[in-house]
Amino acid sequence: MTIQWYPGHMARAKRMIEEELKVVDGILEVVDARVPVSSRNPDLQNFSSKPRIVALTKIDLADPNKTKQWVELLSDSKTKIVPLDLMKGSGLAELRHLVKQTFTDLRRVPRLLVVGIPNVGKSTLINRLTKRRGAQVGARPGVTKGKQWLSAEGMQLLDSPGILWPKFDDQEVARRLALVASIRDEIFDQAEIAHWLLNFLAAEYHEALEDRYGELDSTMLLDQIGQKRGCLLKGGIVDYNQVAALVLKDFRTGKLGRVTLDQLTESKE
Repeated sequence: MTIQWYPGHMARAKRMIEEELKVVDGILEVVDARVPVSSRNPDLQNFSSKPRIVALTKIDLADPNKTKQWVELLSDSKTKIVPLDLMKGSGLAELRHLVKQTFTDLRRVPRLLVVGIPNVGKSTLINRLTKRRGAQVGARPGVTKGKQWLSAEGMQLLDSPGILWPKFDDQEVARRLALVASIRDEIFDQAEIAHWLLNFLAAEYHEALEDRYGELDSTMLLDQIGQKRGCLLKGGIVDYNQVAALVLKDFRTGKLGRVTLDQLTESKE
């Protein structure tokens, strides 16, 4: 299965972002810690040479050891990384300090364009920084709409729509983004994505997998979990759609442990 996802509104949003970059001092890019490379839109990397701060969200769902290693790997002279737990609010003070430090030469409050692909926590971060419910938040990608300037402590934020890129050359990236719900569920085959996830977990997080579902053989994982959890059709046949939905929900809500899908052996580009 090849995943492609680029509706017309995303093409318009890309043009909007290119225009808005002309009126801001820097970029606040929001990235999912479970996919710290895969959730960075390559198109956005080439938009501007202005200072960039990367907010690494959902660290409460990501492997803490991998998060630390990714922060070290991705940080450089042009890009500063700040890990955030938006559920608890941890890391926000560090983010504010970094913004102040980055724009010390400005005689006014810095203006930042907030960018990110769908469902990385962009709206939640904005709400945390502005201490208000200014941006609509939903569980599905593409919920946040419209253009908003918002005032926050030590900065002004210009919101932007979450956009993906036109073509996924690497289908592994597409699968990871589907797993973290940055691509709508109806775009892909849930059973195939769940099968890929289970094989990944069996190789990288085997103990966490068995903590959730009990002892499993190395093959036919989806079938075994379907049998264990009663996801069955008439005649005892496994209902792959039902068990896939169960596995995806368990992963997305952290019930399969803290998991990072991007591997450290992969290029930071």
